[in-house]
Amino acid sequence: MKNWKVEVYYKPEVPDTVGQGILEDIADLGISGVDSVRTATLYWIEGTLDAQAVDRISRELLADPITQAYTFATQNEASQDWTLEVQFKPGVTDAVGDSTVKGIKDLGITGVTGVRTGHKYWLTGALNAELLDTIAHRLLMNDVIQTFSYQLPNSHIPE
Repeated sequence: MKNWKVEVYYKPEVPDTVGQGILEDIADLGISGVDSVRTATLYWIEGTLDAQAVDRISRELLADPITQAYTFATQNEASQDWTLEVQFKPGVTDAVGDSTVKGIKDLGITGVTGVRTGHKYWLTGALNAELLDTIAHRLLMNDVIQTFSYQLPNSHIPE
């Protein structure tokens, strides 16, 4: 069984209005030095799937081909930016994940045992772990039901 991580994000020519709104909210908190925020929706797909099935799921169900692109892998990739990922804590109902499982079955793809969802944020600028912690807790997550992790630029964390 493999766990696949799919990232769905806006194409470079499409404005990331969610990221822009978060950037404005960061400034409203009095935090300066953050240059940009880009966002993605994350899907952790669990089951016995090959890359071809994950590509079909991503293309036909998860991403809007006009405005979005996607990538998938079985582990995290290194990044030039700070990255922050928010996901539900274990045991919290993930309605979008449950709907995604149904959508995958509707495509006729079998072997999926579960889908968890979350959000990824790429932040550029003068940042450190303390600022990321503040941004996550004040703007990007609900401590009661969600958790977050982050990566420093150019670091690699295997799953």
